Amino acid sequence: MYALGCPEVREVAPDFAFGILDGEARADVLLHLDQCPTCQRYVSELSETADALVLLAPEAEPPPGFERRTLDRIVESSRRRRWRMTKVAAVTAAAAVILSVVTVRIVDQNRTPAAQVAAPAAAASVDMIGENGQKVGSVDVVRSGAATALDVSVAYGLREGDYKIVLTRAGAPERALDTIHVVGGHAVWSGTIPAMSGPARLSLEDDTGQPRCHATLPAV
Repeated sequence: MYALGCPEVREVAPDFAFGILDGEARADVLLHLDQCPTCQRYVSELSETADALVLLAPEAEPPPGFERRTLDRIVESSRRRRWRMTKVAAVTAAAAVILSVVTVRIVDQNRTPAAQVAAPAAAASVDMIGENGQKVGSVDVVRSGAATALDVSVAYGLREGDYKIVLTRAGAPERALDTIHVVGGHAVWSGTIPAMSGPARLSLEDDTGQPRCHATLPAV
């Protein structure tokens, strides 16, 4: 994983808002959003727009070949992004090697220990499971320092309405994080919790307090 800059994040922000960004790319975006309030606001506005577009969409069958053309465009766009990300990763790796060599030389000259390097961020993506074991979405988990960022994406399988997001950890009481609003079977939510020392369970509860889906979060 490498840190994206604001231009890269804004380029993929529409896909992120619509929930069609793959897990690794979403984790990179989340890592940047955890440190950039400006991009957080930008992505939040796009997410609200995406929800509104779902409501405005007409209930009509798409023209013949629409699905294939859409998938082809998504695949082609994904290939271009991966190519750009590979170039950025290669440049970043080369810069890291140069910096490492320079640091070693400075330490040898001054005979002082090098400063400790902060532990890199860790990330994982897990499925959100609903009734009958059906996958209804995913949760991206990114740990950076003492905080863990969560990105919940509901893709299908849940009826419209508000759901309470509940976090459960061993030895700790249940914690209600926020409310997520499902429209047309889709919804997204992002938030931050303290870093976890062990696995946890994230559930979406309906207005009767009944869990409708859940995900087991790893201690990344």
